Amino acid sequence: MSSPQGNLLLTAIKDYINKLKESSTLTINHTKRDAKKDVMKNLVSFNFNLKTNLVQSYIRDIEEALKKSNMCFITLTFKTLRKFISGWSAIYFITEAPLAWDLILDIPYIPGSSIKGIVRDYFDELTGNSELTSYIFGDKNEVGKVLFFDAYPTSGNNILTYDIINPHYKNVDNEYEVTPLPVKFLVINKGVEFTTFIAFDKEDLEKYDKDALSMLLKAIILSMKTGWGRRTTRGYGDLEIVSKEVEMSCPSS
Repeated sequence: MSSPQGNLLLTAIKDYINKLKESSTLTINHTKRDAKKDVMKNLVSFNFNLKTNLVQSYIRDIEEALKKSNMCFITLTFKTLRKFISGWSAIYFITEAPLAWDLILDIPYIPGSSIKGIVRDYFDELTGNSELTSYIFGDKNEVGKVLFFDAYPTSGNNILTYDIINPHYKNVDNEYEVTPLPVKFLVINKGVEFTTFIAFDKEDLEKYDKDALSMLLKAIILSMKTGWGRRTTRGYGDLEIVSKEVEMSCPSS
């Protein structure tokens, strides 16, 4: 499981399947619980070694490519203030809860498409201008003016942790028959730092409205305070920008 030569998540799935194969039909439900417990324990305890892994190199490559482009870009570094869950991946096979996982870099992440969708909703709410929103973010007829990149963890210990859902009502007729059955799943821990980039042509962005960039930044900050991802009404997804200022780089600067 911890071998650096293998893919962590795919190895976890393989281990889970092998444990099920070793079980008999009579013990399959018990074996499923034990197999999931063992696999999740290995995933939670795994050391992702964020300071030396491929993610750091990948982020540096993106930053260098953006510096050589003709676009402005914002480097956004933020941390989770609470537990976090977003996206979907093959980890659903084990934990029965979605969590985006990059199978190439072999690490949990936040998809750029998710970030774009969240920020778009807040931008539209802030401006009240659906035409401007379509111009900035794109629609079925036109490509948007802003590029949102995936966000990857770059600092923090114990990236993954546990949480539970506790369903009460299953095949019961009244409150006296409920039998709570905690279901454990994996989420991104609080205190994990992420880095991502948002790129755009500043003149093109502000061509439609001179305040477009300012409103975009406000939408990003407001959405982070309200929460990204799933289960925000349950206290998930609160984020905080690590640096005091949002760093922006442009070709002329």
